[in-house]
Amino acid sequence: MIEREMEDLLAGYPDEFFPRQSLVLKGRQQSFAGVGRFDLLFEDQFHTTILMELKARPAKYEDATQLAKYKDELEHRGDEKVLMWLVAPNVPKSVCDFLERIGIQYSEIHFVEFRRAAQRHGIPLPSESEIPAIAPKIAPAAARGSSSGRLGSTKVETGPRVTAQAPLRWEVLGRDLMLQNPDAFDQARFAALVDGFQQSVPSRKNAHLVADLRNWAANPRSTWCIGSCSSLLRWVTTTGWKDAVPAAEAIWEYMFGRPAPTWYVWDQSRRRYDFDTQGWRVWYESLPH
Repeated sequence: MIEREMEDLLAGYPDEFFPRQSLVLKGRQQSFAGVGRFDLLFEDQFHTTILMELKARPAKYEDATQLAKYKDELEHRGDEKVLMWLVAPNVPKSVCDFLERIGIQYSEIHFVEFRRAAQRHGIPLPSESEIPAIAPKIAPAAARGSSSGRLGSTKVETGPRVTAQAPLRWEVLGRDLMLQNPDAFDQARFAALVDGFQQSVPSRKNAHLVADLRNWAANPRSTWCIGSCSSLLRWVTTTGWKDAVPAAEAIWEYMFGRPAPTWYVWDQSRRRYDFDTQGWRVWYESLPH
């Protein structure tokens, strides 16, 4: 997901994300001379001016510095009731402490929340179209969920259950997953795996998934959503981007073990991926808990 899509959803449906604030949009993408261009400007029920800055990545200290400059400019223009608000999928604790110290409001809104809002309102998200519709050539055994199945020329082992377990332990939240043992998560190793995956697709068709992986890794206690999980699995099993398959498979193996599951496979007759609910349950029960 890109920042423009986040901005469109927040601008059009602020009550979806801030239901008790009664926000009214007053402006967006306007420039302050010598300061910069802000994302969104709202007014709340108490006539407080709220300038909102959006980031499609973990928040950083410099984001707070930029907001502070916007606040100075608004106050210089005569706005007496001004509130700065930073929105990002992840706000590290050190940044949280800094924002609170200088009086800037912040909210963590994960990509899955934006996707659900877009789905409710029928809003397309062009950045979500990350893999061309190239049908993987799934061997019959793999399509049946055989543990010895192979996916076409990618040679990825597939099966309904995990037989070689990963070091990570997961609990289920609906169909989303939450890491039970974040202390076992090796951030440096994971970052290297994600770097390899990013570099394997020069066209950046995997940019959305790379962002999801990095955002989750910045806070491994956060939810790993089923949409991101399915997206990663598509990259593991695609034949359209063969160079990316080993890199995607390495990430999957680190997170969930081997083999790659069979609950999300290509249906050639209908030209789409099908989600097998029962297959997902079988796979999840085989994960270490």
